[in-house]
Amino acid sequence: MAMWNGCKGVACSHSSCGAGAPRHAVDFGRRDFLIDALAATAGLTGLGGCAAPVMQASNPADTILINGRIATLASRAPAASALAIRDGNIAAVGSAGEIEALRGPGTQVIDAGGRTVIPGLNDGHTHFIRGGLTYTNEVRWDGVPSLAEGLRRVREQAQRTPAPHWVQVIGGWTWAQFAEQRHPTLEEINAATGDTPCMIMHLYDRAWLNRAGIRALGWTKDTPNMFGGAIERDASGNPTGLVMSTTSLASLVSVWLRIPRLSPEDQILPTRHFMREHNRLGVTSVIDAGGGGQNYPDNYAAIAKLAADGQMTLRIGYTLFAQAPGKELENYTAWAKLVKLGQGNDYYRMIGTGEYILYAAGDVANFAKDYPVPPAGVMEKNLSAVVKFIVEQGWPFRQHTTFDASASRVLDVLEQLNREIPLKNLRWGLDHCEALKPATLERLAALGGSIDIQNRMSLDGEAFLKKYGAQAAADAPPVARIREMGIPLACGTDGNRATSYNPWIGLHWLVTGKTLGGAKLQGDRNLLDRTDALRLYTTGGAWISGEEGRKGTLEAGKFADLAILSADYFKVPVDRIKDIESLLTMVGGKVVYGAGPYSRLSPPLPPVSQDWLPVREYGEYYKRGLEDAQNLARAFSRPQLIADGGWGEVCGCGAI
Repeated sequence: MAMWNGCKGVACSHSSCGAGAPRHAVDFGRRDFLIDALAATAGLTGLGGCAAPVMQASNPADTILINGRIATLASRAPAASALAIRDGNIAAVGSAGEIEALRGPGTQVIDAGGRTVIPGLNDGHTHFIRGGLTYTNEVRWDGVPSLAEGLRRVREQAQRTPAPHWVQVIGGWTWAQFAEQRHPTLEEINAATGDTPCMIMHLYDRAWLNRAGIRALGWTKDTPNMFGGAIERDASGNPTGLVMSTTSLASLVSVWLRIPRLSPEDQILPTRHFMREHNRLGVTSVIDAGGGGQNYPDNYAAIAKLAADGQMTLRIGYTLFAQAPGKELENYTAWAKLVKLGQGNDYYRMIGTGEYILYAAGDVANFAKDYPVPPAGVMEKNLSAVVKFIVEQGWPFRQHTTFDASASRVLDVLEQLNREIPLKNLRWGLDHCEALKPATLERLAALGGSIDIQNRMSLDGEAFLKKYGAQAAADAPPVARIREMGIPLACGTDGNRATSYNPWIGLHWLVTGKTLGGAKLQGDRNLLDRTDALRLYTTGGAWISGEEGRKGTLEAGKFADLAILSADYFKVPVDRIKDIESLLTMVGGKVVYGAGPYSRLSPPLPPVSQDWLPVREYGEYYKRGLEDAQNLARAFSRPQLIADGGWGEVCGCGAI
């Protein structure tokens, strides 16, 4: 393990150690900092501190980070205590003495205070761009522990929301996270919202519209069911307000698209706030998988403007998601005239196509429903034409496939095309893959494909278990087989509807196999240790976007994208992994978020000008209550030692 050699000089001058105390060493492996709780040392040091004088560096760093428990994820040097940043990149990683040599008179010094430092998280599959357009006007139930609390938020928001706007709770939560262990009822929703239109969506499973919402949409007994879904009706044939997704998530998306939005110029601010929320969780990069209702270039205008203005605090590699079922080839033919692969910069770049390149090749996003297999012939013909065009452009592609039946048919087409146009040089792959069988994985590996999994089972695992049984759920997805075959693997959240955007929920699931409801579904053979899980959220995503040479590990020459964590991810009790967030996040060597001891380093965020927007009250993933946080702070405000004979002396100065 990495060692902190005293206080960077011949003697420690910290008062708690005593004047002139001899230099001493602290072995990181002999300490167990379970939770920091924002109670340890200050975050920004001066240029003096307790460092002995050193010769001025000829090419000094812009910033050095010291006193950290740095998990570099690099194979050669997996741990370090300090690093240096120059021109947005990591200049060096190593010991305190090595990095001290790069300090100059203008170098900013950030003291990690003995906290865990990791590469910035990279969400390998999410829907950030679409989510950012409406983030400020959604009441998020992500992580809310009770239905009563969720309904309270909806009730309060209904009183604030002006016409023609709606109260919206659009995915990211599961009934299993609630203490009540159930869905809301239409009666409860109507009582909470009154005459303010409201839509509450549960994953891509179902949605509830209150009576005011039904009136606003003009629904009557004559209103037909939408594509891929069904409207529940009462004995007289009138819509009750419940909408079920049956064969396609497009059913619920089509309803949501009818809800009034903010003006295009007002969609830039919510995107900035959504970036900040990701930064708060230690996320520095995402792969945006497109989405229904996310047409290029119209619905990319806000994020493109932020990129052009240099206001990005998140690196985004985006893919183009076909928008018109049956007209996918027309979509891609039109887009090929507008954008090229790699167009953009290190903060906003086009990296390929998917997650839907053909609607008919996908399958249901609702685990509780049967997968209706499309008739043979038509799907294959259309998919062949779309993939051939995409490959001719040199574009990587990804396709949503949950079940083995759909993946097998996609591979039938790809194997045929591979004889004509080799696919191995493209970074293509399948996404989700909860139910792929070994033979299907072997076919994918032979074609040079990759897999991007998401933690959908952590929110919707109970539905999968009920439908397919414990044996299938224990292998959903078959992580162990994928890794054994050497198939490139990444993990993402699939936020912010099918799951929450919080990657720590995904890391918890990879390590424990547990749903948010507490059910352990994943078999032990598929569980990962904490380091391997973290790699899927760092180096895994970097491979998908073709940027493994620039991000994913903390090594010299790579982007200075990192996070100082609120708790030690590697030692904290497993169920506390879900509560981790960042205290300081850097992207390109710049602080983009700071809290607690680093709050004064945090750049200002433009205020929300419209008082009614729910982000003013509910703008973060749910945090534990103040009393719980205070208890944690009292319990872990000082280093906690676990008795073990022969451990030796421990420095009490906090400089570890």
